[in-house]
This record gives sequence, C-alpha cells and structure tokens, in this order.
Amino acid sequence: MGGKKALNEERLMELAKKVSENEQLINFETFNEEMTISQVVRFFKRNGKNFTKTMIQNYVRVGVIPPPVDKRYYTKNHLILLTLVDNLKLIYSLDEIKTLFGPILKNTTSFDDDMIKVSDLYSDYIHLHAKALKDWKQYLPSTLEEVNKKLEDYHINENEKDIASVFMLVLTIMAETIALKKLIDLISQEYLTNNE
Repeated sequence: MGGKKALNEERLMELAKKVSENEQLINFETFNEEMTISQVVRFFKRNGKNFTKTMIQNYVRVGVIPPPVDKRYYTKNHLILLTLVDNLKLIYSLDEIKTLFGPILKNTTSFDDDMIKVSDLYSDYIHLHAKALKDWKQYLPSTLEEVNKKLEDYHINENEKDIASVFMLVLTIMAETIALKKLIDLISQEYLTNNE
C-alpha cells in the first residue's frame, strides 16, 4: 500500500477514534438568547460548522426546521436542530430528515408543544453517538478478523493482502450500512410518514 501503515486492529481503532474526535458537538447549555440569521452563521463558524444564510433559509422553506421567531430570530432550539441536520445530511436527504423530525415538531411555528424537548433530543443524540463509537471497539476488530480469515480462502499474494483486507472491510461495512439504511427507510415509511 505504498508507505501506508497496514490496516491492523490498532490502526483501525486509531481511525475510528479520529471519527470520534472530529465530531464537533456543540455545548448549548449556556445559550439562552435569540439570534438573527447572520449571528447564527457566525456562531456556527466559531464552532467549526459551515452554514450559510441560504442553507438555513432553505431548511426553513422545506420544513426541516421551524421558521424563526417573529420571522427574524433563531433560538437555541433552532441551533440544536441545525446541528443535528448538519450531522444527518452526511447520509440522509432533507426529505428523510424532515420525516424524522416531523413527529417531534408538532408545531412548526414554535417549540412549545413538541413531543420531546429539542434540548433533550440533542443530549440523547450525543449519548447515542458516544455509544455507537464505543460499540465499534468490539465490532470493528472482530469484523477485521473475520475479513482476514475469509481472505485466507482466496490465496492472495502476500504483497496484495493489505489492499484486499481494506477492500473487504470497507465492502463489509458498506453492506451493513446499506442494510441499516433500508431498515430505517422501512421503519420511517411505516411509522413516521403520514400515510393518510
């Protein structure tokens, strides 16, 4: 693999740790004021996230997040939802995110009668994210071991084993991701989509 470290358990866990460290979760505990859209853009820029006014206005327009208060001010709840959208849009479309948020955002003009408080949702998301990364400590090494055992059946040249191992590991993780995405789609269609 041309000067790159072989993908062993230690290196795999270093890469997994990078995912965890690169995840910039924002602490909203002390935030209590309302912001204009320009202030929101600057707030996120200081916290390492890139939003534009157009992006935020589009999220409001398509109904992913509620409109600003008095058509001008974004609250802590808006910022939390924007942070979640920023994470979720890496894999999911805005329509899928809107479907996900739909049941918890009963009133699209305020957060007063939401099923789940947005601040609780965010702290739970952080907890679930940390749990998923912790679960990787068992899952990834055992998956790599399984992939390497399978490669023994293929009688691959010694100098090609590393790239074959990486290929098979990525393919295995992708297969699981696809299966999870299909399961999410089925659950969303059955329980979150309004099929009246």
